[in-house]
Amino acid sequence: MKSLPEAGTLCSNNHWIFLEGMKRLIDFTPFSHAGLIAVFITYGSSSYSADMYPDPIPLSGLIVEIETIATIPDAAHNVLPRPIVMTQDPSGRLFVNDLSGPIYYVDDKANGIGKYLDLRDYPALKIVSGFHGLQSFAFHPNFNKPGEAGYGCFYVLFSSQQTETAPDFSSGSGTTFHTVLLEWRTNDSSSTTFLPASLGNPYRELLRINQPHGGHVGGLISFNPTVTDTDPDYANLYVAFGDGAPGGGVPDPLKNGQNPETPYGAILRINPLGSDSRNGRYGIVIENAFASDNDPDTLAEIYCYGFRNPQRFSWDLATGKLYIADVGHNTREEINVAANGSNFGWDVLEGSHQLKDEDLSGLVYPVAEYDHVNFVTNPQPAINSRAITIGEVGRGICVPGLEGQLLISDFPTGILFTLEVKTLPPDGGNGGQSGFFELRVHDGDGTPRRFLELINKARIKRGLPATNRADSRFSVNTPGR
Repeated sequence: MKSLPEAGTLCSNNHWIFLEGMKRLIDFTPFSHAGLIAVFITYGSSSYSADMYPDPIPLSGLIVEIETIATIPDAAHNVLPRPIVMTQDPSGRLFVNDLSGPIYYVDDKANGIGKYLDLRDYPALKIVSGFHGLQSFAFHPNFNKPGEAGYGCFYVLFSSQQTETAPDFSSGSGTTFHTVLLEWRTNDSSSTTFLPASLGNPYRELLRINQPHGGHVGGLISFNPTVTDTDPDYANLYVAFGDGAPGGGVPDPLKNGQNPETPYGAILRINPLGSDSRNGRYGIVIENAFASDNDPDTLAEIYCYGFRNPQRFSWDLATGKLYIADVGHNTREEINVAANGSNFGWDVLEGSHQLKDEDLSGLVYPVAEYDHVNFVTNPQPAINSRAITIGEVGRGICVPGLEGQLLISDFPTGILFTLEVKTLPPDGGNGGQSGFFELRVHDGDGTPRRFLELINKARIKRGLPATNRADSRFSVNTPGR
């Protein structure tokens, strides 16, 4: 196995990394160029509306090939893992989580994987099993810098059945579970297993949010990898939250999307080492639009809002732009370009489609979207569910065909796309499907296939029945340097 990309680059040494929940870390080979890309496939509906864009997304000219280099352990006996996030720490070491609670250290040179931390080893956390467990994790950019603030610190966002503690924020009536943001600290950032700096206090709670439903809850957490320690955005943590709705049914029944007084349906930006928040456990970023709007009711933590379920976001390492994938309701899946204080319209808008007869002034349209009908060439996926997720923009010379391409997947179907970012409008947009291409793979036989076919091939080898759902996730070597 070749070496991993160095920290601070999306692609170097002719590599990226790919991981999928059928338990394979995979090497992509487009044409004659060796390359790696990070994508997670795990396992498992939305309804359909009119065909907004009659022409299906065309096929890309790229051909990609896979190669196994490591295996994630089952979550339990005959329970397949659900890897969600793969990332590097600032020194370039690779880590990946499973929804059930573990974070694993990946040793690509030894084709091995070992457990770094497991939230299930801390019974007081009461991590939720299944789909809503360990949602994300991120290393502080000073994680490997002794003497610097943030040394040895990393963060996890997970769902907890421990609901006796009062939440910092609540919406709607009832409680399904809490979404909790924790800080962990080690005094040995080079160890391949977590060694707590304090045995009696291995973690610190920063933020707790009540979830009245089990639908749109927490998403990705990440530090901005495009800035240096002289930039005001250095070491600020971005945290994505859905609108708190159960999914399906009436759009935004709790009316959170258009409410800047709540963290639901928003991406927050906080200083995890600060203490001037309402609960005193994290800091307010003064550059946030609502932190300096002289309105005591708006939430100072909000960076941008108006989302349904912004599970994934990523930065373009070349331009610094922040791309956000917002999972749609009944008609469209959208890509947005973030801006401080922006309102992306949910639930007045779904993508560029107007749902309510209300004033649209001040709302920001997506830069790209696809609809739920006829979105790819035949055969259509065998599952009536659509939901978008993204990776990052390809940068570097190792895979020329992916230079400047934002990597996208419809994660229930596992269908992969590319989107050329230089063709997108610079500020906002009018949505639309232009610029998307479907990316297919093969497993060495040269026949173009979709990921779901490869997943089912691997399932059959394990004696498991075929599935019609992929649940793909992208992730790459964002180092948070």
